[in-house]
Amino acid sequence: MIQLHQSFVSWLNQPYLDLSNINKAALHVYGIEISYRNLVSNKPINEEPARHNIQVILPPSFRESLIKETGLSNYGIQNPLELANELRTERWNVLCDYLINYQELQPFVRLRVISLLKNLCFHRAVLEYVPKLPDSEIASDSISATIAFSRIISTLILQIESGTLQNLNELENFAHQARLVSQVKLNAALQLTVQYAKTFRNLAAAEFWRTVATKELENIKSSVDDFTYNHLLSIYYRAVVFVPLLKKDRQKVIEEMECCEFYGETITPKDEIEQIVADENRNIILESRTKEALWLGDIDLAEKRARQLTQNDPLDPRYRLELGEILLKQNKIEEAAKVYGSAIHLGPPNTTIAWYMTGQCYEKLGELYLACDCYLACLQIDELAISALERLHNLALRLESLALANWSEIRLLELQELQKSMTNQPSISFIPEASSSLKVAGEKALSQLS
Repeated sequence: MIQLHQSFVSWLNQPYLDLSNINKAALHVYGIEISYRNLVSNKPINEEPARHNIQVILPPSFRESLIKETGLSNYGIQNPLELANELRTERWNVLCDYLINYQELQPFVRLRVISLLKNLCFHRAVLEYVPKLPDSEIASDSISATIAFSRIISTLILQIESGTLQNLNELENFAHQARLVSQVKLNAALQLTVQYAKTFRNLAAAEFWRTVATKELENIKSSVDDFTYNHLLSIYYRAVVFVPLLKKDRQKVIEEMECCEFYGETITPKDEIEQIVADENRNIILESRTKEALWLGDIDLAEKRARQLTQNDPLDPRYRLELGEILLKQNKIEEAAKVYGSAIHLGPPNTTIAWYMTGQCYEKLGELYLACDCYLACLQIDELAISALERLHNLALRLESLALANWSEIRLLELQELQKSMTNQPSISFIPEASSSLKVAGEKALSQLS
């Protein structure tokens, strides 16, 4: 039997692979635990209440990178039922039992199954189990509407993974059909606000959906507790701030982000799960405020906030990448190299970016052989990382390493031909490395409001 603790990265992320109890982990891993506990609670309900969970839902590429980087190919599955029996834990078998009997489950249990699949990055499986629901069902039943919304979010995440963000017709139709006074309608309106402002730069559409979200938030207030309402207020301001951001209204951006932070700090957790939810929300706010500081041109404030993020969630490599980027802007090359390097051993997401940026730092420091090692490590994980290959080829020529120069030239020509052929495909116009920043941006915009 494979021992997942033999690799540090697989040990950190073990719940993604077999639903084991959490060891030590970044906060996004706790979403799996929360979803699993909800699933097995077996508490019948007439209406699905606001079951708190973390906001970040990672895309399939995270799971794929985790398996590739750890060499655990036996866990490379698209549906939990595909995992070999000898690799299944007791908890994994519990999930499989629910999936086998999915059609016979009560709607609220189906919703909890789908929530767990999303947290495990099984977005294609979500589409397998959740058909596109008729408008009448979305309008009449909040549980069905929430399941339908999960399908839409998984669909959008998968579209970003394939290199595109298709039109938002399905999400927009859903937001129109979902009944009033429901958190799922609020979530849909906020998602549309963000996408129209951030992705499509459509101010009129963003303002329309901001108005819808504002009214829906007011309608919800009397039906939720203080924790939920303050949490929703914090999420609301972090989403609608994209409207003044699009207008380049600096003062309004600051005011709304201060409101976002205020309500995030006002949240008072009553139990372990609410504490995790509150902590993650504060991190997301701080991450947004870091980007706000960069947008405002206050690099020192951005650095301060980014450092705090790495302290708040030291096992999440994403925050170290953001700190490294800020340090590079300040020409703190040596420290940036250390920060990027520290992200590498934490694994995905974006290990290739961490290796690539560490290589760039070593180049700037004149450590050319170390830079070559970093680019080779990057290519070991992602053989299509053309930027790393180009830098490696240039360094090989400078170092007069003929074998490395010859190999990198041959491989570079192959990738350039591949890139040309892919430009003729309308759905994928770039190789995976070139899509990394789009994936990260889309992942945040989609996952943190769902």
